[in-house]
Formats: sequence, C-alpha cells, structure tokens
Amino acid sequence: MTASHVHSHRHADAHPDPPPKRRRSFAFDMDGVLYREGELIDGAIEAVTSVRALNLPVFFVTNNSRETPEQIAVKLQQLGVDAGPEEIVSAVVATVEYLRNLPDKPEPVLVIGGDELAEQIAGAGFKVASFDDNHQIDLVVAGVDFNLTYPRLTRAVQALVNDGAEYIAVNQDPLYPTVTGLAPGAGAITAALTASSGIVPTVIGKPSPHLFNVVLERSQTSAQDLVVIGDMLQSDIAGATNIGATAILVLTGTTSRAEAEAATGNLRPNIIIDSLWDLPLDQLLSS
Repeated sequence: MTASHVHSHRHADAHPDPPPKRRRSFAFDMDGVLYREGELIDGAIEAVTSVRALNLPVFFVTNNSRETPEQIAVKLQQLGVDAGPEEIVSAVVATVEYLRNLPDKPEPVLVIGGDELAEQIAGAGFKVASFDDNHQIDLVVAGVDFNLTYPRLTRAVQALVNDGAEYIAVNQDPLYPTVTGLAPGAGAITAALTASSGIVPTVIGKPSPHLFNVVLERSQTSAQDLVVIGDMLQSDIAGATNIGATAILVLTGTTSRAEAEAATGNLRPNIIIDSLWDLPLDQLLSS
C-alpha cells in the first residue's frame, strides 16, 4: 500500500452502533499498545473498530519524529488497524502546529533531527536553515538525530547562545528502542544542548499538553471527554492526567501492574487493563 492510497482513506462505518450517552474521543498510543516490535498486539484491531462503530473520534499519538503521518498510517493499515493520516498526531505534527501559532513566524529554523523532521517543517512553509553557513537562526528544533555530529551540535549551541534563538524539543524521550537494544533518544540530544547553552526547551511531545491539545482541537471535545490509552506512566499517563483526561494504562507494553498500582500523583492511571480486549467502553460512555 502506498501513501497515495492513504489520502483517500475512508473508514468502514456502514453499520454504526447507536450513539453513546457521552461523546468521548480516544487517543491510542501505538508502540506497546497497538503493536510491539512491529507485531500487532492481540485486541488492537477490535478495540479501534469498537470505538469507530460508535462514531467517536479516534486518534493515534506518538512521540515519533522519524516518520510522517502518511507513513505511520500505512504502517497501521498494513497491520490491519483502520487509520488515516489525519488521525495521526505525532510530536512532529504538534511541533508544526506550535510553530504556526507563534506570533512571529520564525525564519530560518535550524533542525537537529532526521530528514523527515526537517521535511515536515519545510513542508509547512518554514525555511529550514543550513548547517553549512553562519546565518542568524530564529529557532532551533531538536529531535532524535541518528546523524548527529559535533559540528551540528555546535551550530545549534551557537544559535541558542549567540543568536538568542528560541529552543523547541520535539520530545525528551531519554531512550529509543532498536533491534539491538536501547539507544540514546531525543532527550540525550536536548540535554546536551541545555547543558551547553543553559537554555531549557519548550517540549512539545508527550507528556506536554501541546500534543494532546492538537487532539482536542481536531476532535472538538474537551479534555474531560478525552480518553488516552497508553503503556508508559511518564509520558502517556502523566500527559493525560495533566490535562484532566481519562488515563488508561494497558499492560501490554513497558509498565507492570505492580508499577502501575504503586504510581502516585500525575503518574497514577484512572484505569488499568491487561489488554485492549478489556477496554471498558460501557463504563467510559455511561458516565
């Protein structure tokens, strides 16, 4: 399936169930919730299908800064999960929305990250700066960068210190899972920039509210009517509770039941389920 097929994507809702008493919107994290190491998790297709049958908004959220919404939607569709690119709210999507809402358009923008991140920012109409000159920079956007070099890091630090550039982190995930084990994530790069410049970034990805605010805007629901289903306490659950959404932790990812039950404050989920088969739709939609 190609990205061109995704643009004309239509959901299979020929026989929707009667509308629920309460209109909710649902935001599914992906890795550890819908799939794990590229393999579909049992119950994922059925959970998404059940929500769609009620004609409720469905979104898929991720801190991923390496893939476009079209690429992520294709990946989900190939696994059998009904998803369109307009329903993908990645940290990059939220970053672009944040840039669009700035009072003054930043130009140029220096991007520490993969080509996909730079291309999505450029595609939204922002001029992306070169690493090969010394022109003044308005804003630095940092994500995970598998081609990070000392000169690239230096260019970003000088933009922050010498030019007074604004500093945005796509996310601050400390680690990134690979087939050979954990590797440094975007948080390692953003921490290096902060250590060198003394400047703390505005963080866009989970658990920041910026990403979830895009979901709320697109779904036209309030935070109190948003249901976030995730597998990580520090990002999914904290992000949901911080804005007053319902936080559901599913135990198919990185968090154990013992860890979830011991969590306190904004890390404590409202509901803990073993798998998406246990998603309590009746409970969520009746209260």
